Amino acid sequence: MKVLRWLFAPSLLMLAWVFLKIGLVFFGGGFVVIPVMHRELVTNLHWLTDRQFVDGTAISQLTPGPIAVLATFAGYQVAGVPGALVGTAAIFLPGSVLMVFLSRSYEALRNHAAARKILNTLIPVIVGLLVAAALQIGRTTVSGWADIAVMAVALVALVRFKVSPALLIIAAALLGWIRSL
Repeated sequence: MKVLRWLFAPSLLMLAWVFLKIGLVFFGGGFVVIPVMHRELVTNLHWLTDRQFVDGTAISQLTPGPIAVLATFAGYQVAGVPGALVGTAAIFLPGSVLMVFLSRSYEALRNHAAARKILNTLIPVIVGLLVAAALQIGRTTVSGWADIAVMAVALVALVRFKVSPALLIIAAALLGWIRSL
């Protein structure tokens, strides 16, 4: 009985609903969903502060499936371990169900002109969502010339020199540690 009470707690049901909605638009890679998560978790529901959201996003970059881990982090902030489990399961559920259905009809859709046009139209939207995510995170975290310089060096390293994002994260962590001394 205690498990049923826990499972149907209002905060867990709300958490599941929010992450199911986010999971429905979780296409094009994890960074695309950052503006959606920010709007829901910070702006609308006030479950996280801007700082918590940015910290959760930064922490999630250290793990596989980084943005999905942000659902785990937010769920934990809202409802502890049960919230973490519900947030994680709920964000993956829509995409998993969709993949089961799409994978069965992949061969038929793969060469379909309308399907290709739909996907090609989605790409500019995904780029816009990525830019929005960068602006939202940057607005909260980039606050001085040192931050702007680090951001510029990272951008050039990624785009021009194709440096691994993992190396940039490690370098940034080391730089932050050095600056804290």
